[in-house]
Amino acid sequence: MAENNTKIVRPHIEGLSNPPHFSNAVTIEGGKLVHISGMLDPEGDHTAQLAAVYGKLKIALAGCGATPADVIRQRVFVVDLVPEHREIVVSAMGEFYGNAKPASTLVGDSALIVPGALVEIDVTAAINT
Repeated sequence: MAENNTKIVRPHIEGLSNPPHFSNAVTIEGGKLVHISGMLDPEGDHTAQLAAVYGKLKIALAGCGATPADVIRQRVFVVDLVPEHREIVVSAMGEFYGNAKPASTLVGDSALIVPGALVEIDVTAAINT
């Protein structure tokens, strides 16, 4: 049987809560993929929540040695999604990613797990090792 050289790390990241049921981030070494769980912030409107969520994602990425430019995939969930929300999301993405353009999915949902939350985003990043 071949030796398994894959190392999985679930870091505790300063500035983020340490939830009991999931990891905020999981890294896989040997090349490195970083999986960041959905972040949300129930304060304010869609624009304010997007800014807060992308702020949390930046903290989580940095805690794993990654930057927004390393993100290869994101999923954005928006409560009661209407066409006007797309422009708000695209604007926030531009501020966060700059010229880096990850694969992205935008999903409308009727509700998120935290009352008042209108936006949730999870990402996957790849880091050269």
